[in-house]
Amino acid sequence: MLSEECTVKNGKYWLFCFALAGLITYLMYDPSNMKLNLYWFGTILALSVLAFELLSMVVAILMLLMFYLTTGISTPDVVFAGWQAPVPWMCFNGMLIGILMDKTKLANRIALLLLSKIAKTPLKLLISFFIAGIIISSLIPDIITTLIIFMTIATSICKSLNLQEDSKEAATIIMGAFLGGAIACAMYLPNNTGLTGLLMLQKSGLPIEFSWVRFFVENATYNLVHIIIAITLLYIFGNKALKPHIDKCVAEASNQLAELGKMSLAEKKTLILTVLALLGYILEPLHGLPPYFLFGFIVFLGFTPIFGLLECDDISRVNYSILFFIVGCMAIGFVAGTLGIPAWLSGKIVPVLSHIEIPAIANIFAYFTGVVANFLLTPIAAASSLSVPMAQIAIDLGISMKQIVYSFLYGLDQFILPYELAPALIMFSTGYVRLKYVMIIMTIRLFLVPIGIIITSFTTWQFLGL
Repeated sequence: MLSEECTVKNGKYWLFCFALAGLITYLMYDPSNMKLNLYWFGTILALSVLAFELLSMVVAILMLLMFYLTTGISTPDVVFAGWQAPVPWMCFNGMLIGILMDKTKLANRIALLLLSKIAKTPLKLLISFFIAGIIISSLIPDIITTLIIFMTIATSICKSLNLQEDSKEAATIIMGAFLGGAIACAMYLPNNTGLTGLLMLQKSGLPIEFSWVRFFVENATYNLVHIIIAITLLYIFGNKALKPHIDKCVAEASNQLAELGKMSLAEKKTLILTVLALLGYILEPLHGLPPYFLFGFIVFLGFTPIFGLLECDDISRVNYSILFFIVGCMAIGFVAGTLGIPAWLSGKIVPVLSHIEIPAIANIFAYFTGVVANFLLTPIAAASSLSVPMAQIAIDLGISMKQIVYSFLYGLDQFILPYELAPALIMFSTGYVRLKYVMIIMTIRLFLVPIGIIITSFTTWQFLGL
C-alpha cells in the first residue's frame, strides 16, 4: 500500500497537472471551437501526467486516445492511423534486431572490441563510444534498443571500476555511452522522430523526397559537428576524474571481450541478417519495394530454418508499450492536423520569420522552436503535429523547406530534463548519473549545437542546393 505521505505528494502533482491543463486551455480558449478547447485540455493533462510519472506511459497515452474518441474530438480512423504508418513497425523490427544482437552478444562484441583497442585515454574512450554508436545504430534502427545495450556495457564498466554512483567519472562514462548511441541513432533515417516528421510531410502532399542515403548525406556535416561538441564537453567535464581509471577500464573491456571467446556461428549469421535487412532499406531506389516492410520481412527470416536465430519466445521480449506510446504520440499530431492547429501555428510564426532575411538565422529560429516544443510535447508528437506547419512556413517565405524542417528536428533531439526525451530515462535508470550533471552538460550542448546548424547552412546545404 502507498504511504500517506506518498499519496499526498501524488495528489499535489495531480492537482498541479489539472491546474496547468486548465490554465493553458484558458489561454488558448476559442469559444467557436469546443473540440479545440477539449483537445488542449486533454493533451496538456496527459503530457503533464507523463512528465510527473503519475501513470504508466501506456495507460496515460491510451486514456488520451479514448478521451479524443469519447468527447468527439476525433474519429478512430484518425486516432489509430499511426498503426498504418511505417514508424511503429520499424521500431518493432528494430527491437527484434536488438533482441537478436543481445542474444548472440554481437552488439557487446562490437562495443567491447572498440573500447579495448581504442580507449587508451579518456578522450579515446569517449571517441570509442561514438564510433561504436555509429556502427551499432546503423544495424539496429531503434534508439531504445541501442541505448539499452550501451547502458548495459557502461554500467558494467562502472561496476568493475568500483565507481561511486554520484561521481564525475561514472557520470562521464554513462553520458559518453548515452550520447554516443543517441547522436549516432539520429544520423540514420530510421530514427523515430526524423522518419515521423518526413512521413507527415509526404502524407500532406508537400514536395519532399528522402531516402536512407540522402538523409545521411544531407545531415552528415551537422552530425559531425554535434559529435565534436559532445566529445569536447564530456572531455572538459570528466577528463581529470576519469584519467586514474582509464587503464583498468581498458583492461575490463579486454577481459569481457575475452570471455566472449571467438565469434560464434550465431553471431556471424546475425551480422549477415542485419546487413541484409539494412541493405534492403538502403537500396530502395534500386529495387522499388516498400523499404520499411522489406526490412521487417528480412528480420522475420531469423525465425525460419534459413537462419534459425530467433524463437517464438523471443517475440515476447519486445517492449510493446513503446509501440503504443509512439502510435499515441503520432495521434496527437494527426488530431492536431484535423483541428487546424498547424495552420494556426503557421499564422503565429510567419510574421516573426518574415523579418529574417538570412536562411541560417531562420534555421536557428526553427531549431529553438523544436527545443521549446519539446518542453510541451513528446518529440514524436511534436514531429507529427509541427513538421507540416514548419515546412509550410518555409514555403510561404520562399526559403528551404528541408533546412527548416531538419533544424526543427534537431531541436527536438535536445533535452534538459529527462521527461522531455524518453530514451534519457534509460540513462537515469542506471543510477550512476546525477540529474545536476546531466542538466549542466545538456544545457550547454543545447546552446552550442546551433554552431553545427550555421556551419551546415553555409556548406553542405548550400552545396547540395537544399
